[in-house]
Amino acid sequence: MNAPSVLAIAATLFKTGILDAGRTEAKRYFRELEAGRELILSDMAMPDKSTLRIKLQLMPQEFRGNLNFSAFKEQLLYLTTELAKIVNAKSEPLVMSDDDGGQLLFNIPAITYIDGVLNALVLGADLRRPGTLVLQLMFIDPEQYRSAEIKTA
Repeated sequence: MNAPSVLAIAATLFKTGILDAGRTEAKRYFRELEAGRELILSDMAMPDKSTLRIKLQLMPQEFRGNLNFSAFKEQLLYLTTELAKIVNAKSEPLVMSDDDGGQLLFNIPAITYIDGVLNALVLGADLRRPGTLVLQLMFIDPEQYRSAEIKTA
């Protein structure tokens, strides 16, 4: 699976499966992710007649402040918007991967100030399990983006 396809799948499933879900349902999804469990987003039929199970995982270790449902939803909305921009422009995203290409990290940050605290959320993808795509929402150190802003100012 190529990087643009992963982005398109992620943007679509984040919008339709989480952001457009009712508040009660979306909060339940957040609690599952917050507890460290993988959330099944969809089963997708592939051209070769196989099925790809798409899961979501949250990696909140670098989040600064109080990660609650509202903060999560705001971050996810910004990330989904950034992903959709890349997909709609049909541009090639900046992607880092391991040697085998089984793990991807998209350098498309959703940078937000929540309660005066800077946070950065990026999308990762784990393709190492056969028949499974695990989308990973990773909070990363936002200071690397702040220094880039200062250097360009």
